[in-house]
Amino acid sequence: MKVPFKTLVLSQPILLLCSVFLLLVLMVTSLFIGTYNLSIFSVFDNEQASRVLLLSRLPRTLAIVIAGGVLGLIGGLSQVVLNNRFAEPTTIGTVQGVSIGLLIVHAFWPSMPLFFTMLIASGCGLLSLLGFFSIIRQLKLNDPMLLPLIGLIYSAILGAVATFFAFEFDLMQFLMVWLNGDFSTVIDGRYELIWGAALVAVIVYWLANQLNLISLGETLGRSLGVPFKALVFISMVMIALSTSMIVATVGMISFLGLVVPNIVRYYLGDNLKRSLPWSALIGACLLLACDIVGRYLANPFEIPASLVFGVLGGSIFVWSLYKGEARV
Repeated sequence: MKVPFKTLVLSQPILLLCSVFLLLVLMVTSLFIGTYNLSIFSVFDNEQASRVLLLSRLPRTLAIVIAGGVLGLIGGLSQVVLNNRFAEPTTIGTVQGVSIGLLIVHAFWPSMPLFFTMLIASGCGLLSLLGFFSIIRQLKLNDPMLLPLIGLIYSAILGAVATFFAFEFDLMQFLMVWLNGDFSTVIDGRYELIWGAALVAVIVYWLANQLNLISLGETLGRSLGVPFKALVFISMVMIALSTSMIVATVGMISFLGLVVPNIVRYYLGDNLKRSLPWSALIGACLLLACDIVGRYLANPFEIPASLVFGVLGGSIFVWSLYKGEARV
């Protein structure tokens, strides 16, 4: 049963405090779980323990929080741009486009500076997103259930191109790393790029009131003087840019950008200014929880957080498709 909006507004400060407290608890838990035994006291009197905390555990935890928060937020933006609750970067070909861009750089310009690598990867992600957007506009779908199905087919085609390219240039190992979100390799000095995705998320929130106008539709937006095409293009650039930074740093996390915004949207509606912070907060909490579960279940090894969340997110995605006619 849907919670009345008035009741939810009154309880939002309490929910926010509880959510922030939960996030802090999960972050502390993430800092002190792993193959190397850490404790609060050992950090202060053991140099090796403090180095492990600062160089490995803290960067890993921050990377998870940023990746989960940004993916939750960008997923919500993707759904507004495409006007469909089943849209997110992994179901509309953006991730696969970014992977193709990264493969091209590693194959032909392996010594290219990171900044230009990200520009090329983001450009390929943007092109794949524009291609999907053009297909959807041409088909003029009446049934919202068709968009995720077409998106999965489109993503599979781009994924096949990426796999063929990786096979031809002996880059299969790189491709597997990018397509499987794993935080085990995150250390100080090898994750800072993801802070750029956090900056993009801040810009998205800052522009949230303007981006809300996309939901009016092109015809109504133009009649009201809304620069519809410019807002859509800006949104796509930010989706592609943030996705490329996350994929290049930690790999792909499937379905997070689909599940989280739908949970938030169900209770808070379509207002981006109100829903985006909650999408980021819940996304960070869920991804942190999945990473902790993956490390705990397979200790001293670990199950990638993307695999743990893939089981959860995939189940919710199938259930959403099954219930789509009643919800969309």
